[in-house]
Amino acid sequence: MIHIRRIVSLILISSLIIIIAAGCTSSGPNTANPSPSEQPTPTDTKTPAEPAGEDTEKPKSGTIQISLRGASAEVWGKVADAYMAKHPDVKVVVDIKPAEGYREWLQAQFAAGEPEADFVNTNENSDLNEDQKFVDFKPWLETENPYTGEIWKESFNLDGMGVNLDDPNLQTLQALNFESVQILWMYNKEMFEKAGITDTPKTFDELIATYDKLKAAGYIPFTIGGNALSLWSGQAGWLMRIYPDQYFRDYVELIKSKPEDYTYMPNIDDNWKFDLSDPYNDSRSKVSTNELRMYQAIKNKVGPYKVEGNPAWREVMTNLKTLFTYAPDGFMGMSEEQAYKLFLTGKAATMVALPSSYWQLPKDFADAEKTGESGGVKSFDFGFFNMPSMEGELVQAPARTIHIYTGFYGFVKKNAEQTALNVDFMMYLTSPEGYKVYLEAVQNSKDASLNGAPLLNDIELPEEMKKTFESFDAIGNTEGLNSPGNVLARGLHDYQPSVQSYIGLISKYFNDEIDVDQLLKQYQADIDAKFEAMLKERKKELSDIENPERQPPVRQ
Repeated sequence: MIHIRRIVSLILISSLIIIIAAGCTSSGPNTANPSPSEQPTPTDTKTPAEPAGEDTEKPKSGTIQISLRGASAEVWGKVADAYMAKHPDVKVVVDIKPAEGYREWLQAQFAAGEPEADFVNTNENSDLNEDQKFVDFKPWLETENPYTGEIWKESFNLDGMGVNLDDPNLQTLQALNFESVQILWMYNKEMFEKAGITDTPKTFDELIATYDKLKAAGYIPFTIGGNALSLWSGQAGWLMRIYPDQYFRDYVELIKSKPEDYTYMPNIDDNWKFDLSDPYNDSRSKVSTNELRMYQAIKNKVGPYKVEGNPAWREVMTNLKTLFTYAPDGFMGMSEEQAYKLFLTGKAATMVALPSSYWQLPKDFADAEKTGESGGVKSFDFGFFNMPSMEGELVQAPARTIHIYTGFYGFVKKNAEQTALNVDFMMYLTSPEGYKVYLEAVQNSKDASLNGAPLLNDIELPEEMKKTFESFDAIGNTEGLNSPGNVLARGLHDYQPSVQSYIGLISKYFNDEIDVDQLLKQYQADIDAKFEAMLKERKKELSDIENPERQPPVRQ
């Protein structure tokens, strides 16, 4: 076992609500000030979002319901059992929900009143985050974790999590992300060999040439989900965001904080210089950005934030359509589970994947349900390669990927007593004692794998696991940035009416019902039409972007 204390230093933030698999999922495809409900009443000196300062020796009691998205009931059952063994008067109910429809399920729970669920994934419901329906972890991070004897924030690699507790933009912290994930390509080595392919592709042109060889050899070159969920928040959505990044890296010059801005952070901004050779140059640990300047650029259609008539947007969307032509016939509407099955059963040669596949795929070869074959299927050798880079005069830098924290673990905001119990459970989970239970459960399970290196201090990883995570080369991160690829490539800033328009338009485009110029023209019109409504959902007004140096008022 290897002792680690800052195993990963990924750099990003979570202002953008993106969907990637939570830290422990089944295999396959993988703000504002406190709301009125958090304000103290005349007889209440503590809000539900604040630590109560209670005696830590007082026996814990109550019920915690775990309703995570697509997670392993087996794994979380082990964690629940370990916590209940320490606190016999606490009942932990494990009620895992399917990934498909999770957003709608969680929305419905709030619509019906106070949800029974406590422990949830918060990242698919931007409106619930805006309305602060989840517990704010910020004040709790300054309190002692009874399972370590240290201030809780010392348990986390906050840099790797992209959390700067001094950032004026980070007014609440409604989710904790303490595992990392890197989006890669996974390939069937045996198919490559039979098709005469001796090396993995490094450029986009090489990727297309590889696919031509695989297709000629009778294989499906590329499998991916193409239903609405995948096109927005899943594997297809990942690619739709990753590749525009190559064309628009200079976006940061447009939206970086100016000295007069309320977001300006002299300790980092005074020394920052734009550097395309640094794949982390625009990370939040190196430069601050002003989201109001980003909104201003979208409204005024400035530079990369203009879609229609932009030759860079035209080229990247053309390339992406070429890529998706190598997906299976009828992939539009295919779920990620169906797409994964094609790779698992040796019918497709490549797919977008997570590092967890290194451990999960061997388990799944023998899984009758996932393979659709009694007794499973014959295993094959497989490997990984990083995002091949698009090339051309309009390309500004090599491809980066989504290389981020993950988990999006949060708790439904309830009364102070329930909040204290829920946070205690999270303190246990993120301690060396609790995480050891979680890690061993993942290793021994049939339906879960660790997505990436944990962003927790003072924990231990098995030697093989540590070496495997370190073998995936870091090429930079696109996630969590207010870049054009993130806020425009798959719907306007995750505003759901715009997401639905995007899904309809991209489906028509991939099905040859409209060409690339029609796509960009119609999409620009939709962005313009829904811009103000998107702002309002994010508690902003048009007047805010007229003076981007001023901090907007808090709106409920």
